[in-house]
Amino acid sequence: MAAAGRSDGIPASPPPRAAAPARQPPARSPGTPAAAGQDLDALLGDLAGACGQLEELATTLRREHNPQTPRQLPLAFPHRLQAAARQLAATLTALTGAGPGPGPDLASSAAAQLAALQADVAAAARDRRGQRGNSTPGHDPGTALLAGIEHTLNRVTTRQQSLISHLADSAEEPAPASASTPAGAPGEPTARTAHDESPR
Repeated sequence: MAAAGRSDGIPASPPPRAAAPARQPPARSPGTPAAAGQDLDALLGDLAGACGQLEELATTLRREHNPQTPRQLPLAFPHRLQAAARQLAATLTALTGAGPGPGPDLASSAAAQLAALQADVAAAARDRRGQRGNSTPGHDPGTALLAGIEHTLNRVTTRQQSLISHLADSAEEPAPASASTPAGAPGEPTARTAHDESPR
């Protein structure tokens, strides 16, 4: 064991420093599979919410349906959009499960499905306003529901873009640095210690 000091009053040399620990991989940026998973969870929640809103719209359309009234929204319309929303959810799940670097086919399919959903809802909202006109007194639940669905799908658009961006960023991340080779491993020189140095 090294003495705390020499008898001539000169402090003893400090003990050799321990080897520096292996460098850890850098913390992951937001563009990671974990962030993409969070985006997917939020998207699936939004699409489930849109399906619930569409179910409310279906109930409203059934209650007010009159065979004698022209230009009504088809009763099957909300259920068709529910099926489209569920298909989009399945596409987004497959897109995320494919790993970093989303395939162009899945990404394009998701974008096309969402665009079709938004176009159908926007067209239905225009038709509804045309049916009711500005003279309709009071609150129209069908118009309000369609506006709510449009709002939900706008949020889906933002989150879907974020998901695709995070997947693309994950594909560009460098591979984590491998741990340092242990001292004494074949092919690597051993670290020199104070005992290996020749006395001065």
